[in-house]
Amino acid sequence: DGTSWTLEGDDEYGSELVAVLAGAMGLLSTTGPVSRRLFVQNGVPPGAKPPDLPLVLGRDEDCDQSIIYKILPVENNLDLSDQLTELALIIASAAEARGGVLLHGALAAIDGRGVIMAGPSDVGKTTASRRLPGPWISLSDDCTLVVRDKKGMFYAHPWPTWSSFLLNGNQGQSWNVQAGVPLQAMFMLIQSVDNDVEPLGTGQSICMLNEAAEQAWWCLDTEFEKKKKEELRMQRFNNICDLAQTVPSYTLYLSTKGPFWKKIEQILVRNKG
Repeated sequence: DGTSWTLEGDDEYGSELVAVLAGAMGLLSTTGPVSRRLFVQNGVPPGAKPPDLPLVLGRDEDCDQSIIYKILPVENNLDLSDQLTELALIIASAAEARGGVLLHGALAAIDGRGVIMAGPSDVGKTTASRRLPGPWISLSDDCTLVVRDKKGMFYAHPWPTWSSFLLNGNQGQSWNVQAGVPLQAMFMLIQSVDNDVEPLGTGQSICMLNEAAEQAWWCLDTEFEKKKKEELRMQRFNNICDLAQTVPSYTLYLSTKGPFWKKIEQILVRNKG
């Protein structure tokens, strides 16, 4: 959506965490100008009591929008997964303030056009992503960040699967979050005996996308006061309404056999025409 970020470690622990995040997101070192800056530091001085909320917002006189993220040192990969998720959600939250939305859904592309396959856990997003043949490209199998440009067009960016990343000893898969693709269609997965596709009405699409967004944000559900939480959800809901009215949605009945992607390709050809 035109926003640029720089992530910096303010101390040794913060630098280590930023390095892990950069590895997962496919980020490179930079010295260029940015519109937003994210500082990461150990938020608990020696002997101090850990704060209830690890997120502390601040401003920097050299940057219009800067965030200081004070974080607790971790003792295991579960804690590290939570911290990486929260750090990434700071970026996603800024995107939502500009008309985007983070969705619990896989992202795939063909011929430079992106589609999202959304649904609850265990519906088959990861399996479907792995079954896609070339020239299809699976960009992410769990979460997707949708952003909106100044012309009102929606683009989709892959988002890391933190549990998968950590299971590989922090040296596993990397998701190039900077590689956005134009979003052409969204498919809500339902397990079925046969592969098929049906169009979704705008109202149905909004309801299902809102559920997919809530699933993507569940880990920060307790981090905000009730009033702030309601404001964020209303903003997200408005963004989802715009998305559903702009990008067509479908129900994809997904079987364990057969080329389900052919059904998606037929939709893309039809919409292009």
